Amino acid sequence: MRWRDGFELCVLALLWGSAYLFIRSAVPEFGPVPLIALRLGISALVLAPLLVGRGGLRALRRNAGPLLVQGVAFSAIPFVLLAWASLSMSAGLTAILNATSPLFAALVAHLWLAERIGRWRALGLAIGFAGVLVLVWGGVDFRPGGTGWALVAMLVASFLWGVGGHWTRVKLGGASPVAISVGTLAVSALLLAPFAVATWPSQPPSARAWAEVVVLGVASSGLGFLLYYRLVRNIGAVRATSVTFLNPPVAMIAGALYLGEGVTLQMLAGTAVILAGTGLALGLVGPRAAPVTAAPQAVQR
Repeated sequence: MRWRDGFELCVLALLWGSAYLFIRSAVPEFGPVPLIALRLGISALVLAPLLVGRGGLRALRRNAGPLLVQGVAFSAIPFVLLAWASLSMSAGLTAILNATSPLFAALVAHLWLAERIGRWRALGLAIGFAGVLVLVWGGVDFRPGGTGWALVAMLVASFLWGVGGHWTRVKLGGASPVAISVGTLAVSALLLAPFAVATWPSQPPSARAWAEVVVLGVASSGLGFLLYYRLVRNIGAVRATSVTFLNPPVAMIAGALYLGEGVTLQMLAGTAVILAGTGLALGLVGPRAAPVTAAPQAVQR
């Protein structure tokens, strides 16, 4: 990995890691669907002039089908699931659960793209998913007011993002990061718009909540999506999705400072186990650690 790719990965971790606390803070006032529709719509508007200036509208038409799938299955749905889960879970906990995305990405790479996992990466997958059990042990409650369904929602969102990285590389490998970003964001926002109108809060959101939505739209999704799709092209889907490896520490620290959220020993233990497994599954640590490419050029079409 080049130093520039590493720097962009760290910037993306800051943008996406801090996004969890802004979602956690704003979602009670807006509701999940209006919040995400605004976030993604703002992001599309921010990036649209860049796309037009580069003559990328033709790329949107050429890749309309894959972008539709990308926007619906791998953007709108997982983002709404994350926002809904944030109603009952802390920013740090949602970030930790989202750190399972690279584990799902590695598993999908094996099942879909026939990438060889090997013993050490298989061990990493087992350790990573065991970390989820450590994290939620004794705390899963599916009764009203419990966090059981929120946990399930976060794992489904993480799975979809793990699949989405490979979809981007395989189906949209020839499109520019700007075209992919704008197309995905626009499709997601337009799909969610009628549902956002139908569920718009009766009580006007506060100025702070509006400011948080703007930060989410401009920085986290606008610049964040652009960096993410650029990294998918440059370093592969699994390594790009490994940004979630860095998100939990950012989210836990930011959540404690910004929202006063607590950080428990169980959260730290679960995070450590998940990230250790992720490192092994990605080939970043362990015997003969070497860079991995989840979706090599040969399978692009």
